[in-house]
Amino acid sequence: MNALRRTGTIQPILARAAARALPRMAVLRPQGVAFLHMTRPPAEGTFQHVKDPDNSANTPFEFDEESEKEIAFTLSKYPDTLQGKQSAIMPMLWIVQQQLDNAHATIKPTNPRGAMPFPKTQGGGGWVPLAAMHKIAERLGCSHMDVYEVATFFTMYNREKRGKFHIMLCATTPCMVCGAYDIMHTIEAHLGIKAGETSKDGNFTLTEVECLGACVNAPMVQINDMFFENLTPESTIALLDNLKDGRPVKIGPQNGLTNSEGPMGRTSLIEPPSGPYCRDLNPVPA
Repeated sequence: MNALRRTGTIQPILARAAARALPRMAVLRPQGVAFLHMTRPPAEGTFQHVKDPDNSANTPFEFDEESEKEIAFTLSKYPDTLQGKQSAIMPMLWIVQQQLDNAHATIKPTNPRGAMPFPKTQGGGGWVPLAAMHKIAERLGCSHMDVYEVATFFTMYNREKRGKFHIMLCATTPCMVCGAYDIMHTIEAHLGIKAGETSKDGNFTLTEVECLGACVNAPMVQINDMFFENLTPESTIALLDNLKDGRPVKIGPQNGLTNSEGPMGRTSLIEPPSGPYCRDLNPVPA
């Protein structure tokens, strides 16, 4: 190669190779389609704001009293500097999402042994409108773009209004091999929607998500803040109907199991451990 460079023959060789390749490239290229497209179309991706009458920069939004308490507590964790305050962008986005989750109090869960109730919404059914992002930027003294960059990067922030019940269906490998797409198709058929859509009555939004950490009880969905596991098409339909009609729903496994125990129940760690639980932390005598 060095010899070719010195003699100046590398350019003619490359030119002949390119000339031979061009006819083959022309055959492979469909009519009217660019052969190479190295950048995304401008309208592609979840980074784009979807214009909606309920989600514009002029849509009224104010933090409520509970959110103001959460914001004050959050800001107390960070230095009172511009950079320090920007650390609060993530938790403040979540505070907004919690504030706008209006369905949490309407769900009537029955908690099996060991399940922890959520007296306060965790934000899974809420969303973050554009006007709220602007309020966050105003409160923290940063630019709108600083907030946009965070809100569009993390999929946990819902930037479009969701239905009353936000169904997040896990389709990662353990759930997939256990029938996650059977559950998805059941939901789509029963509600008359596809993944990413909201039902006409505004009750349900279906979203396909990645692992929710309940692999042992696959397939499963998270609806707002609550897990419903070990689903079958039949138990899924019953769950959706109970939610819609305001009837109690059992969180966790839907097949009679308790938490992550197998069909034989607990088979280990039946009794409290005998100890020692920790090393002696008392100072060694001098």
